[in-house]
Amino acid sequence: MINQGFRALCAAALLGAASAGFAAADELVLPSEVAATHWKTDYQNEFAQKVGERTGGAIDVKVFPAGQLYNEQDALAALGTGAVHMVWPVSVRLESIEPATGVLNLPFALSDEMMLNSCFNKGLTPLISGYVDPRNLKVLGFLRTADLLFIFKDREVAKMEDLAGTKVRVTGGRVFQDTMKTLQVSPVSMAASEMSTAMSQGAIDGVFTSPAGWAEMIGITGNHAWYVPGFSLSTYAVVVDKGWFEALPADQQAAINDTIAEIADRQWNEAKAADEKLIEKMKAEGAVVHVAEGAELQRWRDMAAANAGSFTEAHGDVVKALAELEASCGLGG
Repeated sequence: MINQGFRALCAAALLGAASAGFAAADELVLPSEVAATHWKTDYQNEFAQKVGERTGGAIDVKVFPAGQLYNEQDALAALGTGAVHMVWPVSVRLESIEPATGVLNLPFALSDEMMLNSCFNKGLTPLISGYVDPRNLKVLGFLRTADLLFIFKDREVAKMEDLAGTKVRVTGGRVFQDTMKTLQVSPVSMAASEMSTAMSQGAIDGVFTSPAGWAEMIGITGNHAWYVPGFSLSTYAVVVDKGWFEALPADQQAAINDTIAEIADRQWNEAKAADEKLIEKMKAEGAVVHVAEGAELQRWRDMAAANAGSFTEAHGDVVKALAELEASCGLGG
């Protein structure tokens, strides 16, 4: 891993370029912590190419995958310094900036149906962006990360109670941590690169991850899966330095916005299909997948609604706004 000293030198070099009149005018620096081979990097490279074409080379997008400059939490913090102009973090990262954005991470808050509804999708972006605006940030859109599921080595889970007493590696802010505790699950934080070894050695019982994380990082070592459809539909937020973005000429802003919208419209269905294919792949290798359906699924929805009380009490405005958006788009709440 590249050390902090090297990151600082890279950031300083970029800041120096900005002060010399290069980066601030025509360079869009886009750090990422995922590998160069990850599908998100493919979309970022596509974004770079198309923005370059649509602006006639006026904006040169520089993608830095695999934490070459920053991890995504640090990259978010660097927005506004001139060293970073855009980040595509998992949306849970926004909780550290503005807790109200945790509405995105409430169980069952989002669904594929909602995000594929043009009215809802277009309304969600400015709604969430408004909450990070005071930090001089702007959200341009959302991409689908995955509909997450529980993976275990030795435990076969077929109902809510089967999770009690387990230690599970999770990603997520306070909203999701609280939900895990309601399920009597001990949430454990660790790097994704460590979760397979930790599960194999018994340091944790399982992981809460994407189908890609299961298939590519854990494999058949995790031979039991528990899937509650829609329980945690994770997204990436496309976030820019608002001051930098709004200082661009209108045609360049449009090129960036149009490219994000074009990628997001296609990516959502592509990511959903990829998830389904990976789950089928793991089943073909011998994994057992249990899916919450009918009354069991309703129990999870009821639990989630009851558990959302403290969040709603603290951030009732955003919960109300999200419900009103659903209703106005004909989604029924």
